[in-house]
Amino acid sequence: MSRIKELSRRQLDTRLDEVRSVRTALQPPKKGWIAALRTALGMSQAILAKRMKVSQQAVSQMERRESAGDITLGALKEAAEALGGHLVYAIVPSQPLEKTLEARALRIASQMTGAVRHTMRLEAQETDSDPEVRTLELARELVASPDRLWSLSDDE
Repeated sequence: MSRIKELSRRQLDTRLDEVRSVRTALQPPKKGWIAALRTALGMSQAILAKRMKVSQQAVSQMERRESAGDITLGALKEAAEALGGHLVYAIVPSQPLEKTLEARALRIASQMTGAVRHTMRLEAQETDSDPEVRTLELARELVASPDRLWSLSDDE
């Protein structure tokens, strides 16, 4: 893998680590961010509607869609701006990207070496090489080529 891709992945992981640490604080309020902020600002739906140049009914529907998880990013952005803020959006992986790649590579490598070992056993051609060592070597090769890693099936 190119050093540039690896460096880019590590830099992104560093940024994501910061977001991962505040993830629970960023969970939306039960009624959604629009309703929570509007209420905290003492702003009625009618006033927000006027600021957004839409009807009060449209704001009500927007708040319902947000709490249901069915709102567009564009609508959230417009509401955020009308509320004097801005939209922050991110997809935050559960674990560092390197760990995700390593776990997948190990799964794929285990399947690949397991199939080869099975075939060799059937043909009475087993070697003395340590299968775990070969699996780890193959996993390292796969991590070094993430494009190849994701094109292989792991039966998930």
